Amino acid sequence: MKQPCKDCPFKKSVYYVLSSEKADNILDGITHDKAFHCHKTVDYSNSIEGQVTAESKLCFGAVLFLENTVRGGCRSNVMFRFGLKRKEFQLSDLRHDESIYQSFDKFIEGVS
Repeated sequence: MKQPCKDCPFKKSVYYVLSSEKADNILDGITHDKAFHCHKTVDYSNSIEGQVTAESKLCFGAVLFLENTVRGGCRSNVMFRFGLKRKEFQLSDLRHDESIYQSFDKFIEGVS
């Protein structure tokens, strides 16, 4: 994983509609050590909320969003540090990415 998927909700160019509550919950989660998995790797066959499986991968858009917005970047989240240890992504893959939202306010504005 070296880039967000083409329809990642953290990309500014993607039209994605979430409730304000859902957007807030995502941001609260990733800033409080919760994992956020790529929607393409979550099993939605039994629930609209989806089920994380052993094959689920961390969302690289969320990784870059943290890099762009939070002191300590993705390493500020323990689950993303585990992703580094499991080699889901590497520090060399991380970069400032203008295609990803650059602030919490812009993310909420863009997906709500």
